[in-house]
Amino acid sequence: MSYRKFSLTKKLALLILIASMVSGLSFLVMQAASDELIDRHLETETYFKQQSSKYIEKFAHYVAVHGLSSMDRDAFAAWTKNEKIILLTIYKDQVLQFDSVYTAEDESAYGVEAESQYARKHSSPVLFSDGQGDVIIDGFFEARFYDIAFALEILAASALFLAIVLMGIRRSLIYLRTIHEEIHILEGGELEYGMTIRGHDELAMIAESVEELRKAFLGKLLAIEGLQAESRSLVTEMSHDMRTPLTSLIMYLEFAKREQHQPSGEASSYIANAYAKALQLKNLSDNLFAYFLLDKEQEAELETIPVHEAIYDLMSDLVGVLRQEQFQINLTGELPDAYITVNMENLSRVFDNLLSNLLKYADPRDEIGISFVSNQEVFEIHIRNTIKAADAALDSTMLGEKIVAKMMLHMLGQFTSTSDGITYRTVLRFWNTKLQ
Repeated sequence: MSYRKFSLTKKLALLILIASMVSGLSFLVMQAASDELIDRHLETETYFKQQSSKYIEKFAHYVAVHGLSSMDRDAFAAWTKNEKIILLTIYKDQVLQFDSVYTAEDESAYGVEAESQYARKHSSPVLFSDGQGDVIIDGFFEARFYDIAFALEILAASALFLAIVLMGIRRSLIYLRTIHEEIHILEGGELEYGMTIRGHDELAMIAESVEELRKAFLGKLLAIEGLQAESRSLVTEMSHDMRTPLTSLIMYLEFAKREQHQPSGEASSYIANAYAKALQLKNLSDNLFAYFLLDKEQEAELETIPVHEAIYDLMSDLVGVLRQEQFQINLTGELPDAYITVNMENLSRVFDNLLSNLLKYADPRDEIGISFVSNQEVFEIHIRNTIKAADAALDSTMLGEKIVAKMMLHMLGQFTSTSDGITYRTVLRFWNTKLQ
């Protein structure tokens, strides 16, 4: 399984952090640029005078429409509050009558405080109902532009933040969609299609788990298909191998039936041949059942024991029986001082099968060679024999060999055989085991 370097939560947190830093920095850059632009074009005396004159005209219109006198301070406060961004100062007869920045405690200055030189210079005349007065209007005329720029900067930074987050999430969403599509492909039976594994987060772990499941399921299907093909092949070969002895058996029995009136010696020969063919059929059927029952048996318990303890008695019995049957044995090599992992019951069955094959197919006129070969990793038993001329064509099913190969595989070993039509060689291979 992939090592999860970044979980989706960590990725999202990192993505939000990066988006926040980028959008925040962008906001600061845009704000500095907009402030510089506003200051350059709006923070000028010309613009200030233009805006001040505009508001003075507007105030004069307000006074005329409502017939206000220079003493209508509540009306002036209401107008100033409505305009929001201006400061209004009114003088009448060179005496202060209203100032929008004054509080209630400062109102005692009204009608008393004299008009300053600065006020006379920067004021504009406005006609009130009680005569002409001097009006000064100051204001934060560029403030609305700062507000508009600030709002646009917030919107732009937020849009940039969302764009970065969505772009980061989009990659994971695309990968999730890919996993969804690939799972649908697997659901359709396309088990050869591999899952896309990208990254080290939870999505990658899900994809890798599905991939491992796909491989395991595909392996089981291939194994089942292999067993089915092997079974079909065995049935076909068995039907061919059993047909020949069965035909001969029927023929011999018919001869025995017809020759009942002839000397009993010839009839006995027919009966003996029929008996031999019957035994051949029995051996074929026994091997067939043994082969298929191997997979259904419970897995044998393995044990690690010395080579001498595992092999010596079985090899002694095999050599003893062969010599008793007049076979010449050439035994070379020595049993190593090593350990192998076996199941003694299965190992005994392996040697029984080897003995049966030697008795059946080995030519007693030539010696049987048995040698022990070992190194630090493996221990091998090599068996070589000459094939009897009458049995040069061995059973096409080779069931005995397949049974031995399966039992050796169950014991973590290997079985191999070769034949050139004259000499038959087999190898039993065991892996040396180190005791813990």
